[in-house]
Amino acid sequence: MSLSFSPLEFEFLAKLYGVKLASIYAKGSNFRLINIGYYMALLAIGIMTNLMRRNAALLSKQNVSILSITTLCYLVFFNASMGFAAELSESDIRRIVAPMLQEKDEKIKQLEARIKQLEQQSPNSQSAEQNPSTSKANVTPNPASATAVTTTSTQQPNTKSIVHSETTLLSKELSALHEEVDKLKETAHENGLAISGFFDINAKTDNSTEQTFSVGSIELDLEYDYFDEIAASAALVLCGNSSGIDPVSFPSAPVAVSCGGSGPGGIGAGPAGFAVAFIDYHRVDHSIPPRGRIFNNQGFHIQAGRFDLPFSNDYQNYANKDRVTITAPITTTRMQFGGFNGDGLRTYGTWKMLNYSVFFTDAMYAASGSSVGGRLGLMLANNAYRLHGGQQEGIEIGISHLSDLDYANNLRNAVYGVDFSFGYRFLRLQSEFMWLRPQDHFVYEDAGVSQDFGYANEFGYHTTVIAGLEQWFKKPVFAFIRYAQWQPKHRMAFDYDGSLVGVNPISLLSVGLNYQLNDYMRFKFEYTDSLGTDTDERYFDKQLGIAQMVISF
Repeated sequence: MSLSFSPLEFEFLAKLYGVKLASIYAKGSNFRLINIGYYMALLAIGIMTNLMRRNAALLSKQNVSILSITTLCYLVFFNASMGFAAELSESDIRRIVAPMLQEKDEKIKQLEARIKQLEQQSPNSQSAEQNPSTSKANVTPNPASATAVTTTSTQQPNTKSIVHSETTLLSKELSALHEEVDKLKETAHENGLAISGFFDINAKTDNSTEQTFSVGSIELDLEYDYFDEIAASAALVLCGNSSGIDPVSFPSAPVAVSCGGSGPGGIGAGPAGFAVAFIDYHRVDHSIPPRGRIFNNQGFHIQAGRFDLPFSNDYQNYANKDRVTITAPITTTRMQFGGFNGDGLRTYGTWKMLNYSVFFTDAMYAASGSSVGGRLGLMLANNAYRLHGGQQEGIEIGISHLSDLDYANNLRNAVYGVDFSFGYRFLRLQSEFMWLRPQDHFVYEDAGVSQDFGYANEFGYHTTVIAGLEQWFKKPVFAFIRYAQWQPKHRMAFDYDGSLVGVNPISLLSVGLNYQLNDYMRFKFEYTDSLGTDTDERYFDKQLGIAQMVISF
């Protein structure tokens, strides 16, 4: 049979057993006797309680209360001991209690000073006010025991709760700020305007630019939906140009030098300008992305203005926020001058498994003339793109062509491209093959002397493998490896400043990691090795390590 106390019995015993006289600190022999009696009482109570627990059934039949027996034992032993202390005077008791009271007062003062300090440090005074601030100590005479000391417990303020309240307050302020930004975006979106953008900061190992840190590009994207079928988009790009390339030579400089690896996108002879600005007529599909993936949704578009040319498949990654790697593939940097971008007309659309684009723009390989071309793609077992670094599953095959015409509409250069993408689970493979076939010989003239270097045909390709490691690291981490080659038929070429330099076939191997901290911040690390190949160009690095931070907004 189990034994239990009623609430009143439990409360009474707790108070009774909790009585502790100041006799612990007594120096007199009589007070030592008080202590002996006190502990004898507790010992007797423990023994009797144990016996009563073992014989609880018998006691319950006899209607004997544990409380009454316990109280009786305590009074017998304790009052017996108090008889030995009757000779103590009140002055002796005060002398013993005084040091204890002084010690309590000092602790109270220390706690009050600490509370004031915490109140000043905390931005939320209410959280500090909720903590205990004061305590009192009183001495009350008791005729039975000459005196008794009672104190109200003093609790030290909980600093952890204050830190927690400060963190909570900061989180609430940040949350409120995000809500205000979201409301502004929602209001703008309701009025037909969508705003986004990004910028990137780079740190490089020893390199030809002689700069360790640089700002790559800053881009502001705008989308405005006028009516159900009419919209406009624009992208303003500012290139960091940490190497200080003069504006005249800027358009011909490598994008890794002038714009941190992202294509300057036709911003003209200077480090800033509009990379994208067009008006759009659309049916079915109401998404009008200024750059990046344009074949996500079924629909039809006709656009006029400035835009990226959908040639091959790297056009989706001209903006650094869309690229898993840091540097663009060799087909983009060397054969497309950082990415085809022009002023003119284009139409594109997606219907079931097919997607297409056709464009007619200004010349890609000269200051005069025009370019015409397009791309046809086939998607098999394809899932929609998951933006912000997601892996696309399925197969996509595309063929591209661009004809570069002179002012008299004669063919000057023909460019052919084939791209292949395959995604399955956590792996993604992307490949591009490009062939540049000029119609005229490469001729260099200097001081009336001409040198004919033949047809400047170029062939380039790359294969990139991207692995999503989130299922192992529980974080959005991607690892990538890329092998690329550029094979020019000619051995001489113009450098960015117009000087004639020697060139050779180039092989590049790049490896790296990409970690997405959140929706607004991404960190990338990449190492590239030319595998012993090189050229005489001013900005060519045989080995290069880069760390990049991309901030989106």
